[in-house]
Amino acid sequence: MPLYMDIHNLDDGTTPEDVAKAHAKDMEVQEKYGVKYSKYWVNESGKKVFCLAHAPNAEAAEQVHREAHGMMPEKIIEVEPDVAEVFFGGTETNAAGAVIFPGGGADARDAGIRTILFTDVVNSTTLTQSLGDEAALAILGVHDTIVRDALSASGGREIKHTGDGIMASFVSAAAAVRCAIKNQRELDNHAEANPKCCLKVRVGAALGEPVELHNGLF
Repeated sequence: MPLYMDIHNLDDGTTPEDVAKAHAKDMEVQEKYGVKYSKYWVNESGKKVFCLAHAPNAEAAEQVHREAHGMMPEKIIEVEPDVAEVFFGGTETNAAGAVIFPGGGADARDAGIRTILFTDVVNSTTLTQSLGDEAALAILGVHDTIVRDALSASGGREIKHTGDGIMASFVSAAAAVRCAIKNQRELDNHAEANPKCCLKVRVGAALGEPVELHNGLF
């Protein structure tokens, strides 16, 4: 069954407890429409809620909200289950169904905001043309090792390999910055030890809520 994420804008004064009650009402009527709301993220400062649900279609997921409590989403998007899981990370929820930070207790609610980090090997196409496939792949392998080691050390989650870079997700913006710094330091160390190696990498990061484009989650 497809997986959907719906995104709600919360009215002023809406509390996490109000959201928990709404989710409980969803659970009471969802079976009628063949829907299963599994968990949700509450972003109090941004006045947003993100819900994940397996449903036959977006209309069925929306109908559950309409009948249960009338708190309708701004949008409902279909997402790939593996992408959603890697993008957000963490599956621990409290008794109300809100996603929480692992080991943080029932009130340590995860706001669903992520920092996405990208790396990009500079002139990767030119590298392949000038060095040949085998040498270029070896250089890309150095990039992959350095970036993945930095991700592991910084608590980042690799979302996907882009061919000449890596896209990763962080709960903490500070951790993403530390990862970027570690990447560049290790790349500098590699360049000093291998002066003939022409590996240069750009690193960028952006923080915000998930958005959808062409059924992808960004």
